[in-house]
This record gives sequence, structure tokens and C-alpha cells, in this order.
Amino acid sequence: MFYLTIFTETFLYLCLAFLAGSFLIRLLPATSSANIRISSNLQLTAIGGIALFAFMPLIQLISHIAQRSTLGSAFETVLLSFRIGNAWLFLFIICILFSIYIAFVQDTSRKQTAWVGMIFVCFAAIGVGWSSHAGSLQGIPGVLTHAVHLFAVSSWVGTLMMVCWFSPKSISWLHFIKSYHPFAMACFAIVVLSGILLAQFTVDFRQYGDALLVSYGQSLFFKQLFIVPLLVYAIFNGIWMKRRLQADASFQARPWIRVEFFIIMFILLLTGVMNEQSPPLHIENLIAHSGYAPILNMFYAGAMDGLRIGLALDGSVFFFIGLALACLAASIYTFKTRRHPALSYLASLLFVVMGYFAFIQSIVIN
Repeated sequence: MFYLTIFTETFLYLCLAFLAGSFLIRLLPATSSANIRISSNLQLTAIGGIALFAFMPLIQLISHIAQRSTLGSAFETVLLSFRIGNAWLFLFIICILFSIYIAFVQDTSRKQTAWVGMIFVCFAAIGVGWSSHAGSLQGIPGVLTHAVHLFAVSSWVGTLMMVCWFSPKSISWLHFIKSYHPFAMACFAIVVLSGILLAQFTVDFRQYGDALLVSYGQSLFFKQLFIVPLLVYAIFNGIWMKRRLQADASFQARPWIRVEFFIIMFILLLTGVMNEQSPPLHIENLIAHSGYAPILNMFYAGAMDGLRIGLALDGSVFFFIGLALACLAASIYTFKTRRHPALSYLASLLFVVMGYFAFIQSIVIN
């Protein structure tokens, strides 16, 4: 059930991003002139996906309560008495209203329709934020911060999704990149700032290193490692790609934008993992109850009998750091020499793996 919930969380984010992108292509100068057509049936499917995938975390709670009562009573109790149930009920109502609007609107390509659609996406993000860790721990500030974070991510990823998977071959990539880059940078800035606030809600920065002892901290560290190649691809597609297209208008930018999209997919997957893990607010209690992060048991060779992490730099650490930097350089070299984008993507994944090995080799639990 844990792994199923992780994937449904990821699909939930993708549905939100799809909807945001399907409306933003009518509003952004970068895509408003592109002939990208998204049917209302696909939009309705994505809305249904939001309601379905957001419900999956409730199933385990309902089945647990149903062992002591009837299924109907357990369902009612979760929806009306638990925060996660209240949040899903709110989200379900938003999805119903959203579906009615899409089903009855005559022309989904109009800008007025797109603005209303983005308002519904915003409310859906609030519904998801309601059931988040930040919402549970900080109330309204946590809900709103998570909603802003999710809305910015959905807008950024959704537009990429529309362009790299649904745009016609005749799209002007140079015009798109020139116009889209400022919007993407603004979204990224909002994502980073809101992400820092969300991290403050769930992790005490003074104990950030010690949080790596538990699964939530490990997932957060992996997420931060993936941000490094994401920044590299943002430079590829936002600056260097523009220069390459100015020199060669026939160059195909789509595969490189898809690589950036797949890196973001890993980050969304890790976000889904973190949503199912306990935040390290009380590390001692969390380790006593759940133990150390399983991945530490797999790769850490020292004794695991402490609550603090120290650093011990040696030759093996610098070896893996060198390999990680070499992988990152290989990713850049692949772009510069016009090799297949899949090689760059593989090099980026190896950077994350080597970066993690460097971390494992450098820590001492005491």
C-alpha cells in the first residue's frame, strides 16, 4: 500500500500539472500562438484523476477503522472527523464543480475559460495542501505555503508537459524559449522560496544533518541532489538552447525539454515519498519507533548506534565527489557536442548516485 500511495501521489501532481498547463497555453505569450489543442475529455479525465488519486491515502485509514465498525461508518468518520478526510471532501467538491464547468463550457480555448480553469486549479492545490505535513503542523500558513508551492510547480511543469508532448512539429522553438524562460525562472524562484518555508515547517534546520538518519531526511537529500541537474537543464534549455537555435533554426529542442521533464518526474516521485513519511521533528522518538532509514542499512558500513551525524572526509569521499562532477561534466559535454539526450539524462542520474555515495562515505553516526 505504501508504494501504491507513492505512485498515486505522483500521478496526482501530474494531473494538476496537466490541467494547469492546458489552461496556461492559452494565457502565456510563449504558447498562445502555438497550435496546441487539448480536448475537454482529457481535462475531465485529469480532474477525475485528482479526486481518485487524492483518495488513495484514505483507504488504509478507512480499512483500519472498519475493523472496529462498519465500512460505511468508517468512511463517514474519516471524511468528517479527520483532517485528511476533510481535505479530500473539499477537493472532491472542487473537482465536481470543475467537471461541471468544463463539461458545459462551449469553447475551452478562450482566455476567459482559461482564467477560470486556473482558479479551479488554485483551489485544488489548496485542497492538496490542506492534507499535507505543512498543513497539519502549521494550519492555514502551512496550507497556503504548500498550495503556492504546488501551484507554481504545476504551472511550470504543466507548460513543459504541453510543449514537449502535445505541441505540433511546426512550433517555433526559438520564440517559445525566449518567451517562456522568464516565466519558468519566476516559477522556479517561487518554488525554491516556498520550498524553504515548507522545509522549515517539517525539519529543524539546526538538526538538518541529523535528519538524514531517518527516511524523510534521506528523501529530502535525494530531492536536493536532483535539483542540481535540473538547474543544469534549465541553463541548457533557457540560455544555451536559445543561442543554438539562433545559429541553427532546424535544431530539435523537444528531446532536451523532455529530459528536463523526466528529471522533474523524479523530484515529484520523491515528493510523493516524503508525503508518506514522518517529518523528523523529534528524531529520537522517530528512530526509537521506526528505526534508521532503510537505505542507510543498505549502504552505510559503520556502526549505527547514535543520534548524531558527523563528517569524516577521506580519499573515498573525494573519489566519489570527483565521479559525481565528472558525470555532471559529461551531461554538459553531451549537450555541447549534440549527442543523444538520453546519454545526458543517464549522466545526470549517475551524478545523483555518485553524489549519494560521496555522502554515505563521508558520514559517521555517533
